[in-house]
Amino acid sequence: MFNAKRAAILIGAASLVLSLSACMTPHSYVDAKLGETDYATLKKSATPQPVQLLVEFQTKGVPNARATDYVRSHVYEQVAQSGLFSQVSYSPVPSGRKLSISINNVPLTDNVAAKGFGVGLTFGLAGTMITDGYECTASYIEPGHDAVTKVVKHAIYSTIGHASGPDGLKPMPLQQASDTVLRQVVGKSLEQLDLSTDIAQ
Repeated sequence: MFNAKRAAILIGAASLVLSLSACMTPHSYVDAKLGETDYATLKKSATPQPVQLLVEFQTKGVPNARATDYVRSHVYEQVAQSGLFSQVSYSPVPSGRKLSISINNVPLTDNVAAKGFGVGLTFGLAGTMITDGYECTASYIEPGHDAVTKVVKHAIYSTIGHASGPDGLKPMPLQQASDTVLRQVVGKSLEQLDLSTDIAQ
Protein backbone atom coordinates (compact mmCIF):
# COMPACT_ATOMS: atom_id res chain seq x y z
CA MET A 1 0.00 0.00 0.00
CA PHE A 2 1.24 3.50 -0.83
CA ASN A 3 2.39 5.31 2.28
CA ALA A 4 2.28 9.08 1.70
CA LYS A 5 4.23 9.87 4.86
CA ARG A 6 7.00 7.41 3.99
CA ALA A 7 7.15 8.75 0.44
CA ALA A 8 7.49 12.30 1.75
CA ILE A 9 10.35 11.21 4.02
CA LEU A 10 12.13 9.46 1.16
CA ILE A 11 11.71 12.47 -1.11
CA GLY A 12 12.99 14.76 1.62
CA ALA A 13 15.98 12.50 2.22
CA ALA A 14 16.76 12.37 -1.48
CA SER A 15 16.54 16.14 -1.74
CA LEU A 16 18.90 16.51 1.22
CA VAL A 17 21.42 14.13 -0.35
CA LEU A 18 21.26 16.02 -3.65
CA SER A 19 21.68 19.39 -1.97
CA LEU A 20 24.60 18.12 0.12
CA SER A 21 26.19 16.62 -2.98
CA ALA A 22 25.86 19.95 -4.75
CA CYS A 23 27.43 21.93 -1.95
CA MET A 24 30.21 19.34 -1.52
CA THR A 25 31.11 19.42 -5.22
CA PRO A 26 34.49 21.10 -5.61
CA HIS A 27 34.93 24.03 -7.99
CA SER A 28 38.28 25.04 -9.41
CA TYR A 29 39.57 28.41 -10.55
CA VAL A 30 42.70 29.17 -12.58
CA ASP A 31 44.80 32.13 -11.49
CA ALA A 32 44.51 34.91 -14.06
CA LYS A 33 48.09 36.22 -13.96
CA LEU A 34 49.53 34.20 -16.86
CA GLY A 35 46.86 33.90 -19.50
CA GLU A 36 47.37 32.33 -22.91
CA THR A 37 50.47 32.61 -25.10
CA ASP A 38 50.07 33.63 -28.72
CA TYR A 39 52.63 31.50 -30.57
CA ALA A 40 52.23 33.68 -33.66
CA THR A 41 54.11 36.45 -31.81
CA LEU A 42 57.18 34.33 -31.03
CA LYS A 43 60.43 34.82 -32.90
CA LYS A 44 60.89 32.17 -35.55
CA SER A 45 64.02 31.31 -37.46
CA ALA A 46 63.98 30.91 -41.22
CA THR A 47 65.84 27.66 -40.57
CA PRO A 48 64.46 26.16 -37.31
CA GLN A 49 66.32 23.17 -35.91
CA PRO A 50 65.22 19.84 -34.36
CA VAL A 51 65.19 19.44 -30.58
CA GLN A 52 64.95 16.58 -28.13
CA LEU A 53 62.11 17.03 -25.63
CA LEU A 54 62.34 15.75 -22.06
CA VAL A 55 59.18 15.97 -19.93
CA GLU A 56 58.57 15.18 -16.27
CA PHE A 57 55.73 15.84 -13.85
CA GLN A 58 56.45 15.94 -10.14
CA THR A 59 54.33 16.01 -7.02
CA LYS A 60 56.05 17.86 -4.19
CA GLY A 61 59.35 17.41 -6.01
CA VAL A 62 58.95 13.65 -6.43
CA PRO A 63 58.63 12.23 -9.97
CA ASN A 64 55.05 11.17 -10.72
CA ALA A 65 55.17 8.59 -13.53
CA ARG A 66 51.41 8.40 -14.08
CA ALA A 67 51.03 12.17 -14.37
CA THR A 68 54.11 12.35 -16.60
CA ASP A 69 52.52 9.88 -19.00
CA TYR A 70 49.45 12.11 -19.19
CA VAL A 71 51.18 15.48 -19.68
CA ARG A 72 53.96 14.33 -22.03
CA SER A 73 51.82 14.29 -25.18
CA HIS A 74 50.19 17.63 -24.27
CA VAL A 75 53.58 19.29 -23.80
CA TYR A 76 54.85 17.73 -27.04
CA GLU A 77 51.92 19.18 -28.98
CA GLN A 78 52.53 22.65 -27.57
CA VAL A 79 56.25 22.65 -28.34
CA ALA A 80 55.52 21.42 -31.86
CA GLN A 81 52.80 24.04 -32.37
CA SER A 82 55.07 26.85 -31.15
CA GLY A 83 56.96 26.78 -34.45
CA LEU A 84 60.29 27.26 -32.68
CA PHE A 85 61.70 23.97 -33.89
CA SER A 86 61.63 22.06 -37.18
CA GLN A 87 61.08 18.78 -35.34
CA VAL A 88 60.34 17.69 -31.79
CA SER A 89 61.62 14.29 -30.77
CA TYR A 90 61.75 12.23 -27.59
CA SER A 91 65.04 10.79 -28.87
CA PRO A 92 68.38 12.63 -29.09
CA VAL A 93 68.86 14.81 -32.19
CA PRO A 94 72.17 15.14 -34.10
CA SER A 95 72.81 18.71 -32.92
CA GLY A 96 72.48 17.70 -29.26
CA ARG A 97 69.83 20.37 -28.60
CA LYS A 98 67.55 19.57 -25.68
CA LEU A 99 64.46 21.15 -24.21
CA SER A 100 63.65 19.92 -20.72
CA ILE A 101 60.27 20.78 -19.19
CA SER A 102 59.49 19.80 -15.62
CA ILE A 103 56.23 20.66 -13.87
CA ASN A 104 56.03 20.40 -10.09
CA ASN A 105 52.69 20.40 -8.26
CA VAL A 106 53.17 21.84 -4.78
CA PRO A 107 50.11 22.29 -2.50
CA LEU A 108 50.22 25.80 -1.04
CA THR A 109 47.49 25.29 1.55
CA ASP A 110 48.51 23.77 4.90
CA ASN A 111 46.59 20.87 6.42
CA VAL A 112 44.48 20.13 3.34
CA ALA A 113 43.22 16.81 4.74
CA ALA A 114 42.07 18.41 7.98
CA LYS A 115 40.27 21.17 6.12
CA GLY A 116 38.45 18.63 3.95
CA PHE A 117 37.49 16.58 6.99
CA GLY A 118 36.11 19.68 8.69
CA VAL A 119 33.98 20.48 5.68
CA GLY A 120 32.66 16.93 5.71
CA LEU A 121 31.67 17.10 9.36
CA THR A 122 29.57 20.19 8.69
CA PHE A 123 28.04 18.70 5.52
CA GLY A 124 29.52 21.50 3.45
CA LEU A 125 28.09 24.31 5.56
CA ALA A 126 31.61 25.40 6.50
CA GLY A 127 33.32 25.84 3.15
CA THR A 128 37.02 26.13 2.48
CA MET A 129 39.39 27.05 -0.33
CA ILE A 130 42.72 25.37 -1.03
CA THR A 131 45.49 26.45 -3.39
CA ASP A 132 47.62 24.18 -5.57
CA GLY A 133 50.84 25.68 -6.85
CA TYR A 134 52.49 24.66 -10.12
CA GLU A 135 56.10 25.42 -11.03
CA CYS A 136 57.22 24.85 -14.59
CA THR A 137 60.99 24.72 -15.06
CA ALA A 138 62.04 24.87 -18.69
CA SER A 139 65.70 24.47 -19.69
CA TYR A 140 67.11 24.82 -23.18
CA ILE A 141 70.49 23.23 -23.82
CA GLU A 142 72.59 23.72 -26.94
CA PRO A 143 76.13 22.33 -27.03
CA GLY A 144 78.72 25.08 -26.83
CA HIS A 145 76.33 27.48 -25.09
CA ASP A 146 75.27 28.01 -21.49
CA ALA A 147 71.98 26.36 -20.58
CA VAL A 148 69.10 28.78 -20.21
CA THR A 149 66.48 28.03 -17.56
CA LYS A 150 63.18 29.74 -16.87
CA VAL A 151 60.75 29.08 -14.02
CA VAL A 152 57.07 29.96 -14.40
CA LYS A 153 54.65 29.68 -11.49
CA HIS A 154 50.89 29.19 -11.61
CA ALA A 155 48.05 28.24 -9.29
CA ILE A 156 44.65 26.58 -9.08
CA TYR A 157 42.20 27.56 -6.35
CA SER A 158 39.61 24.95 -5.39
CA THR A 159 36.59 25.44 -3.16
CA ILE A 160 34.37 22.91 -1.46
CA GLY A 161 31.28 23.53 0.61
CA HIS A 162 29.90 27.04 1.01
CA ALA A 163 33.07 28.90 0.06
CA SER A 164 33.42 31.63 -2.52
CA GLY A 165 36.08 31.47 -5.19
CA PRO A 166 38.47 34.31 -6.04
CA ASP A 167 36.79 37.41 -7.43
CA GLY A 168 36.56 37.59 -11.19
CA LEU A 169 37.60 33.98 -11.84
CA LYS A 170 35.37 31.49 -13.64
CA PRO A 171 34.65 28.16 -11.89
CA MET A 172 35.43 25.02 -13.87
CA PRO A 173 35.94 21.27 -13.32
CA LEU A 174 39.32 20.36 -11.85
CA GLN A 175 40.44 18.50 -14.98
CA GLN A 176 39.72 21.53 -17.15
CA ALA A 177 41.58 23.75 -14.69
CA SER A 178 44.57 21.38 -14.68
CA ASP A 179 44.71 21.27 -18.48
CA THR A 180 44.47 25.07 -18.62
CA VAL A 181 47.32 25.52 -16.15
CA LEU A 182 49.46 23.02 -18.05
CA ARG A 183 48.86 24.84 -21.33
CA GLN A 184 49.55 28.26 -19.84
CA VAL A 185 52.75 27.40 -17.93
CA VAL A 186 54.26 25.62 -20.92
CA GLY A 187 53.27 28.43 -23.27
CA LYS A 188 54.70 31.10 -21.00
CA SER A 189 57.90 29.09 -20.49
CA LEU A 190 58.44 28.81 -24.24
CA GLU A 191 57.80 32.52 -24.59
CA GLN A 192 60.37 33.38 -21.93
CA LEU A 193 62.98 31.05 -23.41
CA ASP A 194 62.33 32.57 -26.81
CA LEU A 195 62.92 36.07 -25.45
CA SER A 196 66.12 35.06 -23.66
CA THR A 197 67.86 32.89 -26.25
CA ASP A 198 68.39 32.26 -29.92
CA ILE A 199 66.34 29.13 -29.33
CA ALA A 200 65.24 28.80 -32.93
CA GLN A 201 68.51 29.82 -34.58
